[in-house]
Amino acid sequence: MKWFVLVKNADRMMTAAAARDDGLELKFADGASGLIPFADIPEIGDASNLEEIELPNPYVITLKNRAGEKTEIPWDFTRHYCDQWYRQRADRVAAAGLRSLGERVRSAREAVGMTQQALASAAGIGRVTLVRIEKGEQSPRYETLMALGKALGRPFGELVG
Repeated sequence: MKWFVLVKNADRMMTAAAARDDGLELKFADGASGLIPFADIPEIGDASNLEEIELPNPYVITLKNRAGEKTEIPWDFTRHYCDQWYRQRADRVAAAGLRSLGERVRSAREAVGMTQQALASAAGIGRVTLVRIEKGEQSPRYETLMALGKALGRPFGELVG
């Protein structure tokens, strides 16, 4: 009988990176691998501009170009090049987070008896923007969330969960 156990969060842990003529080849602890085309890393552009690759920890790659400029590439950017399902999963999680945020904003608004128009005006945003936030269709800026929290008399942390 063969047994193997993957490290918890191995999908986040990069184990190797190497330059090829057509891009940056990556490997993850869970066996996923792939290639990021240099065209998708504008700070590098092509293989001839890549001076150095570092993997200082399992969650970030540092690239240095010929001009000496360093660029950090986090694991989540690299992962979707190595796992065709990652981006779809990440998009689903993000969409669920936006819906949850929208529900918290709407619930807080209703709890204080404000209309969408009244809250939008108090927060300095358009009513349509508020409608999109409450429906989970739009990701609000930090400043917008702060303004909504202030207008609702709620702390920022309560809105973002």
